[in-house]
Amino acid sequence: MNKINFEKLKIRLLSLLIPIFCFLLILYTVKLWPFGEQTIVSLDLDSQYISFFSYLKEIFRDPTTLFYSFSKTLGGDMIGLVSYYLMSPFNLIALFFSTSNLPIALTLIIILKIGSAGYTFNLFLKNNGYNSLIFSTAYALMAFVIANYSNVIWLDGIILLPLIAMGIEKIMVGKSPAFYIFSLSASIFTNYYIGYMLCIFSVIYFFYCFYFKEETRSLRSNKVFINFCFASIISGGLAAVLLIPVKYSLETTKELFNLSSIQWQANLTLRDLFSKLILGSYNFNEAMSGKPNIYCSYIGLLSFVFYFLNKRIDKKEKKGCFLILLLFLVSFIFEPINLIWHGFSKPNWFPYRYSFIFTFFVLLIGHKGLNTTFEGNNKRIVLLSAGMLSLFILIGYMGNFSYLNIYKFLASLIFISFIILYLLKNIKAKGTLLVVLVLELTVNGYFSLKEIPHLSLNEYKTYVDKVEPIIKSIRKKDSGFYRFEKTFQRTQNDPMLLNYSGLSHNSSAEAPLVRSYLYSQLGLCTEDNWTYYNSGTTYANDSLLGIKYILTEQKISMGYTALNTYGDSTLYLNDFTLPFGFLTSGPVHSFYPVDFSWLSNQNNIWKVLSNNENLEIMKSLEFSIIKNDIIQNGDYFNYIVNGEDPFLEYQFAMPKKGPVFIYLTSNDERKVKLFINDEYLCDYFTYGQHQMIRLGEYDKDEIVTLKLKLEEEQLDIQSVNLFYQDMDVFDEAFTSLINNNTLMIENKKNGYIAGHIEVNERSNLILQMPYDLNWRFYVDGKKVNSYESLGIYSTLYLDEGFHDIRAIYIPRGLKLGITITIISLIIMFIWLRMNEL
Repeated sequence: MNKINFEKLKIRLLSLLIPIFCFLLILYTVKLWPFGEQTIVSLDLDSQYISFFSYLKEIFRDPTTLFYSFSKTLGGDMIGLVSYYLMSPFNLIALFFSTSNLPIALTLIIILKIGSAGYTFNLFLKNNGYNSLIFSTAYALMAFVIANYSNVIWLDGIILLPLIAMGIEKIMVGKSPAFYIFSLSASIFTNYYIGYMLCIFSVIYFFYCFYFKEETRSLRSNKVFINFCFASIISGGLAAVLLIPVKYSLETTKELFNLSSIQWQANLTLRDLFSKLILGSYNFNEAMSGKPNIYCSYIGLLSFVFYFLNKRIDKKEKKGCFLILLLFLVSFIFEPINLIWHGFSKPNWFPYRYSFIFTFFVLLIGHKGLNTTFEGNNKRIVLLSAGMLSLFILIGYMGNFSYLNIYKFLASLIFISFIILYLLKNIKAKGTLLVVLVLELTVNGYFSLKEIPHLSLNEYKTYVDKVEPIIKSIRKKDSGFYRFEKTFQRTQNDPMLLNYSGLSHNSSAEAPLVRSYLYSQLGLCTEDNWTYYNSGTTYANDSLLGIKYILTEQKISMGYTALNTYGDSTLYLNDFTLPFGFLTSGPVHSFYPVDFSWLSNQNNIWKVLSNNENLEIMKSLEFSIIKNDIIQNGDYFNYIVNGEDPFLEYQFAMPKKGPVFIYLTSNDERKVKLFINDEYLCDYFTYGQHQMIRLGEYDKDEIVTLKLKLEEEQLDIQSVNLFYQDMDVFDEAFTSLINNNTLMIENKKNGYIAGHIEVNERSNLILQMPYDLNWRFYVDGKKVNSYESLGIYSTLYLDEGFHDIRAIYIPRGLKLGITITIISLIIMFIWLRMNEL
């Protein structure tokens, strides 16, 4: 008995260590840290997740940040973001690393998750032989993992999937459903999105065990069915503390499902799928809009074919496996079924996010196919399977896909040939096939990862070490509420990475209403799921949005005070920053900005705030045009390249000293380069650069030349909007607001605000954060209702007098979710005790 236990322990330990060793080999071949200067951080792990892991440390310092954050544009709900990105227990490892060393922490987390996936799959196989290590290693390093390791938030689902299957099998044989309940609940807790997919899987796998699997179908009964259904409901109930608040959060961040938007057509062909059986069938474009990642080692794929060709395997079980295979093929090919797997929402990048479940079934079936074939020593099956797989690969290769080449194709055939020779000769050496597998998976990882750009550890550390001390020094001197921004970035999530209140943010949990306000109504830079301060905005916008400090390489002086210089960047203090809470008697409740009327919106907002209809802060500039060949076409101009160095040139004279801004509009955006007085400024009409931008500050009567260099054969422009900010008028408007009393903040956290204010006459207290029903406001201890003003801001009506203001953020559904979770936990214990399960 002790010998058996020791053997089992050795196999389990190897199932954890071999995938880790293999992944380290992949990192070595691609020269990623710790074997090179580049890190494992890439794609969304670089642009989003690493910043969220930094924010996780802030949650432990200030628990109110779990629900709300001012590091997310103007401020926003965090329950959806935290639930999707940060609930894995592996994430706690990041707490022990500084911000500058987070890439190392993420490397460790990914390696441990990959090893854990191998361990749980091996545990599920209940086999103490070396064959089980082949399949558990193949599972841990399947193509889905290699292609999506940067989506580290999904890897917990791959770890928990075998445990959910184990739990279902325990229910089938009459054992306690507790293992299944906790495994399924854990999958929902760690990532509700992947957890949703695993809920679908649990139904599929249960019916497979219930009706088709040879070892369990004879045990089916009404009691087993009821136990499974009830256990599944309890699993959802235990996760209600998370699911219900997330449900309300998603209502503000996700578009509603529209049946008419479904494309009733095939997504791909069988040739497309066959191409994904080839080693390294992955590149950057595949990450954006590719095909299912279904490669999982050739011994796994061959064994999968063995299973269906072997007559010794039960026919009814084969039928069940075939139906599951057919279900996934239909899901891959037809968009409506594909959308069901994705929660009725089309993925933005990384398609077919459920394909790891298909691979699980392939390897599960293959494990039985290999063991049964070895028992029968059936060489005909081996040769026929090899021929079929080689044919599939050849068909896929002939599709001329961009992610394939002759080296990948030949490497695939070489590994298949070696495996076939091994099986036909029935080599007895333990571990030989496992060594071949490790080499094969390493080659696949090398071919796949060398196509993807990765983050430089030195560049990342240099950036953090430059900016983080500046932010910390500001925080030491200024403990009030303010926003800090930069005109350069590492990513749009720098505010979360470096823990400051800023406008830039990128995540699928961002509210479209906030993005729309910042771009459509104020002219800041947004794209897809992100918002970015970019090269800055008007000084009036900076004031309105509470941007008190700006770190920039630009030279600004009017309304800003230079505090310190850091290399080529200067830190400025905005002299016109509106406080977090300020009073106005203007009709702010009845004003709504108009989309894409950026110039008039800013004027009208300040007119309403100052209650002065004659105010005009932003003023248009008259300009003359020196142009190349121009063809007028309807309401816009079509500029056609004429000569080798085509420019469009505009000139204007400053009527008054002040900062100048521009925005261009087009129905057909094509890249141009902007030059001011023959000095290059920036590109325009590029991804993330079609917003209002600063051109600089100029003196009265100064002649300024603006040039647009065409980068393509033609450019269609609807309008050129040049304007300047009248700083004298702006000063007057700002002073009229500041002369009123402002909210004096006594205590401010991300989800809690306390302060006081003295009101001389009935006024509106505007708070620089988006209107959100989850905020609870109390004035002098009494709960009051807030309302939305200027199209976005939370606002309170205040009567004359001295008032204490308190605000606390409580996500909708949290109390209900806690109640359901507690009740579910009680019911589960009673049910398990009564039924002695």
